[in-house]
Amino acid sequence: MQRTNGQTNKRSNVFFLLAMAGCGGLLFDFGGTVINPAIPYLESLGLFTTAQLSHLTSAVVLGAAVSGLAAGAVAEWIGRKKAMLFASAVAGLAALPICLGGGSYWPFYAGRLMQGVAAGLVGVVVPMYLAETLDTANRGKGAGVFQFMDVVGILFCSLVGVAVVRIFGGPGDPATAEGEKIAAWKAVFWTSAVPAAVFFAGALGLPESPVWKLRSSGQGTEQTHDRGTEQCGEGGPRGARPLPEGRDSLLRRRYVVPFAIALAVLVCNQATGCNAIQYFALKMLLDAGLGDAAAGAANVSLWAVMLAATAVACALVDRKGRKFLLMLGTSGMVLADIGAGFVFLALKRGWLAPSLLSGWAAAACLALFIAAFSIGPGVVVWLALSEIMPDRIRANGMAIGLFLNMMVAWLVADRFLIIAERHGYAPLLFTLAFFAAIYFAVAAFLLPETKGKTLAEIEKLFTSPNR
Repeated sequence: MQRTNGQTNKRSNVFFLLAMAGCGGLLFDFGGTVINPAIPYLESLGLFTTAQLSHLTSAVVLGAAVSGLAAGAVAEWIGRKKAMLFASAVAGLAALPICLGGGSYWPFYAGRLMQGVAAGLVGVVVPMYLAETLDTANRGKGAGVFQFMDVVGILFCSLVGVAVVRIFGGPGDPATAEGEKIAAWKAVFWTSAVPAAVFFAGALGLPESPVWKLRSSGQGTEQTHDRGTEQCGEGGPRGARPLPEGRDSLLRRRYVVPFAIALAVLVCNQATGCNAIQYFALKMLLDAGLGDAAAGAANVSLWAVMLAATAVACALVDRKGRKFLLMLGTSGMVLADIGAGFVFLALKRGWLAPSLLSGWAAAACLALFIAAFSIGPGVVVWLALSEIMPDRIRANGMAIGLFLNMMVAWLVADRFLIIAERHGYAPLLFTLAFFAAIYFAVAAFLLPETKGKTLAEIEKLFTSPNR
């Protein structure tokens, strides 16, 4: 009976940890993406200039980049549990300056930065905590649930947009009063407090990480390493492997090639505009000729496509390989960007009038982009890069890579609407297609296939005995 009770308790604990992994994934991208359905209302009210809207959108990425760099140190200082509680509290409180700031720019910007800070902490600390608490049999599930619910969160943001249009009226509908538009965009941002509150409540019931407890108790490094290995096993999400024995300089000759490839992939990953399109998809659909209701439905369909493509990619990544999926995904992104670029070029030149036809043509191209990104870079990129980074530079290399990745994402999102207003979407999308083509070339000619190889075998691809 005791053994049965113990097994039941263990299953309950695993279920709770996996549920918290899902809550963390839901919270991770929600704050950044929630502005997507709010932008048309903000634009309709004339509260901010196009440049300010771009800055407000990209502020989340800037906050995440900075907090992501500090997240490891914060988690070591106060512990994983307190770091997660702090992140969820910041995410929940971020709605206050946004919604109660009277539509002023700087309170709004501060709230968006807070949402970014929370995302950066969640993105680092939650996978770290799962790696240190879940057993070997369930660690992969934890990473999968986190990733899956991240996409669900983006889909939920688009459903919020559909709901506010039905409740308050569309931003482009002359019958929608100014007060209703104000209530609509504020309602969008108030919803961002919901996943934060759920995650905070769940995190209160979590035990502290056993790895951190050992470290904070002052026990020796070697013992902490051994106990951590026992808890963490040999695989799983970021941070799941046993602690490396030491760290080397990233500039040693044996590490320069894998580090340079990793940086090239991460720069290209965000230079394709994947985050920016996520944030501005609804506005692009409206500008392509769809009405409020149709654009909302098309926006939901984009993230349903992302969810399905992510599931397919997870099933294929160990069968088809990382390199194959990256090449497949990036080639699809090139075609999608070119297709969408021609739709908007036809609209700007007057070859095509804004209509349901042009709107759904743009939606089809954006759906192809989302599907291609999700089946390739969306699932593969961090796995592949964590594999090609040698153990002794993985921590520093991935930290620098993540920061560079986020800063490129910030730059693209920050300039996206400004460039679109000045030059139109077409040249912007053709430029993104160019970077996607470079991404394809990097994946095809520089990135090795890591499927089925041990980390030691992968490291030998970049080293020789005399190095």
